[in-house]
Amino acid sequence: MSGKLIIFNKFDADLKKLWVTFENQKENPFLNYDVNKIWHDILGQKYKLKILTDMKSFIAPIVIKDNIAYFCGSKDVFDFHNLIYDKNINNQSMKLILDHLFIDDKVLKIELNSILQKSHLHDCLLNFQDDYDIEFVNEDVSPGINLPDSFDEYLLNLSKKNRHEIRRKIRKFEKIFEFKIINANNENVDKLLLEFIRLMKLNPEKKLFLNQDRVNFMSKIIKYSVLEGKGELNFIEINNDLVSTSFAFKNNEKLFVYNSGFNNDYSEYSVGLINHVYNIKNKINTYSYIDFLRGDEEYKYRIGCEDRNLLTINIKVK
Repeated sequence: MSGKLIIFNKFDADLKKLWVTFENQKENPFLNYDVNKIWHDILGQKYKLKILTDMKSFIAPIVIKDNIAYFCGSKDVFDFHNLIYDKNINNQSMKLILDHLFIDDKVLKIELNSILQKSHLHDCLLNFQDDYDIEFVNEDVSPGINLPDSFDEYLLNLSKKNRHEIRRKIRKFEKIFEFKIINANNENVDKLLLEFIRLMKLNPEKKLFLNQDRVNFMSKIIKYSVLEGKGELNFIEINNDLVSTSFAFKNNEKLFVYNSGFNNDYSEYSVGLINHVYNIKNKINTYSYIDFLRGDEEYKYRIGCEDRNLLTINIKVK
């Protein structure tokens, strides 16, 4: 099997040159070469890296641990996974990947996390249920908003209750505070990254999640994204105090809201929610969709999100 595939055991210039030629690597930030490399450098060293490609139609960024194969990027920090491909991945290519992992690498299971339901990869694997033992498991949801042409239209698309609440919160906030929207750029990104992590850690769950490796990973991908024009880090500032923040990856059509934080001293003014609403208002003429990524937090539905399902796909030899 290995004669039909080229195998990369490291992220290098040759792999990057090939990777960036595939069209779907632009679809979401978790298919980006540099984001995958940063994950492997910081969080992926306990895995065996095995990137499979036929050099023309696909790249399968695979890591292996304890005889289980995964996509590169652990699901605690990657919200989507997929193959890298130019057009639709075909059954022949998929069989080449599966056979190599089971026969050559002798893995016991392939566990594909965070696969978008009804994606082409999901549909392709449905064709292999006669050949392999395949289990499709509901993993999580990824709520998002299709953006209309104007902020007024966005508000009208909300339920009556949520529309009233958002308008009320905006009026209250703007009546009480003079504020600024601060955006990270090449000059201030290092300083603002520290503030982003500080505000995130004010949430006890996020503080527990943010060990030093995850802080390093998150800081590197955010700085990379800001410097390369692939992401936006913004804050609401009141009286020289940064009170809420969010970071979103971006491509030509979509924003992907990766994480956020706020100062609990301002929680009665809903500064976290207000920050998201201002992002919607300010980006509504630039992007067609905002993906709020993994998780069913209640605020996402208050601002009009609708779910897309994420699956874990487990594959074994029959």
